[in-house]
Amino acid sequence: MKNIKVILSAASALVMIGLLLPLQGEAAELPSTVSPEIQPKNNEILEEMQNFLFAENGIMDQVNTELLKEGYKARTALVYYSKEDIQLKFLLVDKEATASDQEKVKSIFFELIQKNNLDPNAFTIEVGNEEDGPDW
Repeated sequence: MKNIKVILSAASALVMIGLLLPLQGEAAELPSTVSPEIQPKNNEILEEMQNFLFAENGIMDQVNTELLKEGYKARTALVYYSKEDIQLKFLLVDKEATASDQEKVKSIFFELIQKNNLDPNAFTIEVGNEEDGPDW
């Protein structure tokens, strides 16, 4: 009886391996999930985002400079849908994101938004700890 269980277990393992091996080859042959029609639009949005937010002396450069002046080191998580819909989360490094720190970081950001004549309603801002990560 014990031999039959060992043989059945070995046979089951071989069947599973036989079923999984063909999948490995097929996965490599799947086409890209980005359609050729969408890719140019994605590139356009990426370029727009880079120019709008990350150009030399752009808004994110200015924000990071001001945060450093105020003693904050932060990483930024970002979701960019368009110039009218941008979600940012500043993740404070080596510092607890207290309520007063959160308000200070938001204040710095929105002061610079105003100075650059940008629409504050386009931005959704959160401030958290480095361990938090983005919520989306």
